[in-house]
Amino acid sequence: MPHANKFVIRTYHRIPVRCVMYYLGGDFLGKGTVMNLCRNGFRVLGDHQVVPGMELVVRITLPDKDEPVEIQRVVVRWVRGLLFGAKVATMSPNGEDRIGAFLSSRLRAYCISS
Repeated sequence: MPHANKFVIRTYHRIPVRCVMYYLGGDFLGKGTVMNLCRNGFRVLGDHQVVPGMELVVRITLPDKDEPVEIQRVVVRWVRGLLFGAKVATMSPNGEDRIGAFLSSRLRAYCISS
């Protein structure tokens, strides 16, 4: 079993975003802002405390559409106050497609502007 505090170099880039997110854990509903996003994780500044290892259900409203993307299961990886990182564990194929298309469009726009 890997050690929880082991440093891992990412093989992907997270894209800076500002998206509204709601997260549901056992007995609470939190609201936050997704600060950066990739296909399998994100960083959030939330309004409700979470702890590493906690599992959440998440709804992210991407700026390109009104209908939120629901992620059935994410796992909190790290926490610093109300800032936390989460890894996607279970998401529908439709959700994967929407997030993938959104990230691709953001990356294309960045490459064109550079």
